[in-house]
Amino acid sequence: MIDNIDNMAKSRKGYQFELKTASLAGKRGKRIPRSGAIGTTEGIGKLCGDARWDLPWLQKTVAIECKHGYSKEGERAKSMTIQKEWFDKHLEQSERGNFYPVFAMKLKFAAGKDGLTEYMLIPFPVMQTILKEMENLYLEVEELRDEQKKISRPRT
Repeated sequence: MIDNIDNMAKSRKGYQFELKTASLAGKRGKRIPRSGAIGTTEGIGKLCGDARWDLPWLQKTVAIECKHGYSKEGERAKSMTIQKEWFDKHLEQSERGNFYPVFAMKLKFAAGKDGLTEYMLIPFPVMQTILKEMENLYLEVEELRDEQKKISRPRT
């Protein structure tokens, strides 16, 4: 039964997008198999999101919910519906699992001038927290650089 679920997942249009999203973090990224099939129906917070980034410089792991825009066969979509329930569910599960919630969107309508069709959507409070963590890391690195300069200066 589980093999059938995995095979069905691989045939879904979103599967490749989930893999690509996970791979953005290199070896620190992974796709979460059966996250929707089991995690959503059973309410298991640790299975939330379709992809995960375990970035040691952040205080929490990033859980990414991937949404792949769909259009009718042979048609070009002009818009994509984003359902509030997707956000509510992912935000709730991420909080329960102690993850940073992020959304990845692959839009199926014609790409803009830059050719982009794939986007990341980060809630403002999450982005504020991540930026604060990055600022703290930067300040620590600057402090270490200053200390290193003091050590390596020749004494006269």
